[in-house]
Amino acid sequence: MTTNATPDGPLAHGALDRQRIMHPFSNLALQQQADPRMLARAAGVWVWDADGRDYLDAGSGLWCVNVGYGREEIADAMAAQSRQLSYGLCFGSYSNAPMVELAERLMAVVPRGLCRVLFNNSGSEANDANIKIVRLYNNLRGKPQKKKIISRHGGYHGSSIGSGSLTGHPVVHRHFDLPIDGVLHASAPDYYRRTDPAMTPAQFRDHLLGEIESMIEREGARTIAAFIAEPVMGSCGVIIPPEGYLAGLQRLLERHDILLIVDEVITGFGRLGAWFGSDMMGLKPDLLTCAKGMTSGYFPMSACFVGERIWELLTSDAGSAGIFGHGFTTAGHPVGAAVALANLDIIEREHLVARAADVGGYLLSELRRRLGEHPLVGDIRGIGMMCGVELDGVQTMGRPFRDIATAASRFSTACWDEGLMVRGGHGKVMAALAPPLVLSRQEADELVRRLGCALDRMQAQPN
Repeated sequence: MTTNATPDGPLAHGALDRQRIMHPFSNLALQQQADPRMLARAAGVWVWDADGRDYLDAGSGLWCVNVGYGREEIADAMAAQSRQLSYGLCFGSYSNAPMVELAERLMAVVPRGLCRVLFNNSGSEANDANIKIVRLYNNLRGKPQKKKIISRHGGYHGSSIGSGSLTGHPVVHRHFDLPIDGVLHASAPDYYRRTDPAMTPAQFRDHLLGEIESMIEREGARTIAAFIAEPVMGSCGVIIPPEGYLAGLQRLLERHDILLIVDEVITGFGRLGAWFGSDMMGLKPDLLTCAKGMTSGYFPMSACFVGERIWELLTSDAGSAGIFGHGFTTAGHPVGAAVALANLDIIEREHLVARAADVGGYLLSELRRRLGEHPLVGDIRGIGMMCGVELDGVQTMGRPFRDIATAASRFSTACWDEGLMVRGGHGKVMAALAPPLVLSRQEADELVRRLGCALDRMQAQPN
């Protein structure tokens, strides 16, 4: 029996949560037995629960709170725009000033060669739109067979039917009959977990590129439309590709007339110490996806940016192209655009891109200095304000835990118990660290201290 009791505190809210809420990415059966972690307020890099205990959010929520929590100027911009124009459709020829101003601001920071933006509400929606744009592009070219998209195992591109198919995680596929036809997956550039430990980084790079080229030859280049990749893979564990991999991938795709979709949902807006990872790594995307850091999670908003050669074809013949039959009710929302503009103001005014490079570099060095020899730590890697501390069951042999899921849950709980919120990595036991870009060096020291305590707590527990 459920009740309609009015919540009067954390326990009441917890009981109602179990009765009413279906949580994403959770074990629905076990969720019914556990008390939720009730978050109450937040400021900067800190979050407090309903009991008043503080936690350092080393994951920016879900990789998104780039400018930190509690920014009054964003709340003020949201309120002001809500009073002036609380909703504005953007279908057909309708528009609104905040959306137009945001598009202009974004074009000044995205990689060169991108010329138009389609607004959406989430990264999943933006990548779904990219699937459709790729199909439309090749239909207009008279190449209806050229529709397959190559993604990578471990890559995360969303959880809808289309974007979830691009995602390379079994947990997103099982039970939902995914991936859909026409989506292929190549190996992740995960050097630390390479199958052949004798491979050098250069040999591993060549192996990966050879695998992709073999896939293209096997399927037929005439059937491959696009390749989607994150510059640094986030949800599978902060995977930084070996030197030359992305440049080689770009050349391979160009040779076979295959579009490059760069997913910068996590890496965009300063996370890596540059506005976008594409510029840092010399990529020339035909389509680019962004979300999260565009509004720092204060409002659901995303975008896909379209390259010049695609846009020219899409608009070359109004008769053959007809209506672009895609869009969402709240896409291009004026309140969301006002939030994004205020968010960009903060990033620029406080030099957060440079700060991510500076403090992120300091964080990485301190993680290596203070935790690199810990018995559980296998690898520490990072770039900008995005670091990964990966654990091994037997460190001296680089051997992963036998029961990765259980060990990952134990480590996440150990971090929480030490007042530290971290992201994990699918198929790994690790702390994926992507704190807000406002993190100070003193807060970085506290992050490392709390993570060290969590490692000690994990080590002390019986397996």
